[in-house]
Amino acid sequence: MIDLLPSFERVLPGHWWVLGAVLLMLEVAAPGIFFVWLALASFALGLIVFVLPLAVPFQLALFAILSVVAVFLGKRYVGKLALGGSEGDHLNTGANRLVGRTVTVTTAIHNGAGRVRVGDSEWRATGPDTPEGAQVLIVSAEGTTLAVREISGSWV
Repeated sequence: MIDLLPSFERVLPGHWWVLGAVLLMLEVAAPGIFFVWLALASFALGLIVFVLPLAVPFQLALFAILSVVAVFLGKRYVGKLALGGSEGDHLNTGANRLVGRTVTVTTAIHNGAGRVRVGDSEWRATGPDTPEGAQVLIVSAEGTTLAVREISGSWV
């Protein structure tokens, strides 16, 4: 009879690779970028056990260590790459992500208040008196109000 489940005395590299594949399937089923790091640790341990046969308790301890290291490095370095470096600093900061964009005034800014078009929506804007149709630069944001300033020569 073929024994498909490993006994506690013997865990082969293939067992770690299968565990890695199962963990990757879990990542696909429940995405959250966590199981992928455990899968990488499992694949790495499979390679280590392939080259250097280790006792099962050492394999389990090494899997725990590799998992912690993989999760730490993954969250630290790959997370920054996925967000484009420091771009992640503006994640969930609302309107602050619009600072630096040039937009068009849709309702003249008069007595310090008006409206500007950002993409397909209009936002309340504050700034110097500016006619409708002028291009302005968003310099800051507070809540849903954008502070803007004139761009030289942009008035229609």
